[in-house]
Amino acid sequence: MGFEKTFFPYFNKFCIDKLGPDIGRFINMESENKLSNMIKEADYKNNKNIRWHMDSNMLPAIAMYLTFKEVESTSDKAYEYTDEVLQIFRLKNKKKNQLVGRAPFGYLGFKIFCKSIVAKQYPEEGWSIQWIRYDKNEIHFNMKNCIYFETTKKYNCPEMCPLFCANDDVVLAGYRPAIVFERNGAIARGQDICDFHFKNSKYIK
Repeated sequence: MGFEKTFFPYFNKFCIDKLGPDIGRFINMESENKLSNMIKEADYKNNKNIRWHMDSNMLPAIAMYLTFKEVESTSDKAYEYTDEVLQIFRLKNKKKNQLVGRAPFGYLGFKIFCKSIVAKQYPEEGWSIQWIRYDKNEIHFNMKNCIYFETTKKYNCPEMCPLFCANDDVVLAGYRPAIVFERNGAIARGQDICDFHFKNSKYIK
């Protein structure tokens, strides 16, 4: 499977621009081979949305990170390079969310669809979600387990899982000014849960 079918279709260009054509193409090729093998053994838990997470985001990012680690010339900067690749994705999606953040009734619209979107995109087969608050002031839910963290542990690279947490931090910040996203921690960052707080900016003192 190639990166053109993932969230990172620009990966080959990134590698060439960053490392030159020879090493760049080699990194891309090795990462694609690794990704293909991961997909063959992936456990999608019979859920199409988990498959979407794995094939589009989770496994491609892990594949590139592990390849960077294995290649001598990039091993010391594997985390940095992977973060740079993901940052391109983050900023693109943050920009999309700004349409909601600038809407006059952004929080209300977000609240109407939030539970159904979370239920669809984060099914219980991969995440255990506890709803804490859902009112005009704030939407708050906790994830008590996370398939992203479990999958990075499976491939012996839990240290790179906070890069996925950073996706949330950047992308969800795009909901400002209507909605203020905050969190106190994440499982991949050493906490017991991943907490998500979406606050209505009209009621923040």
